Amino acid sequence: MFRQLDTPSSEITIFWEDRPLSAYQGELVAAVLLRHGIHSTHHGQSTGSRGPYCMMGVCFDCLVDVDNQKAIQACQIIANDGMRLNRHMNMAGTGHTHDA
Repeated sequence: MFRQLDTPSSEITIFWEDRPLSAYQGELVAAVLLRHGIHSTHHGQSTGSRGPYCMMGVCFDCLVDVDNQKAIQACQIIANDGMRLNRHMNMAGTGHTHDA
């Protein structure tokens, strides 16, 4: 369902929960994850599994933890070589304003 439309630029590697994924320089993290069949990026305590939905930064369903930063929108961040991503877990008392 998700495919590359343009001729890709240089290939890089990012890591999803320690699993290497191929990406292209300048590609959005959410697009990389969807292209690799990863649809659940965020788990809310009361909302369950969530993933990229609007792809424009409105819904906050694509939250991921990036290189030790918590609750980053995957649709708003460009993949960088060596980037380490983990599923964001919404836990009570974390203090993240975008946990829902």
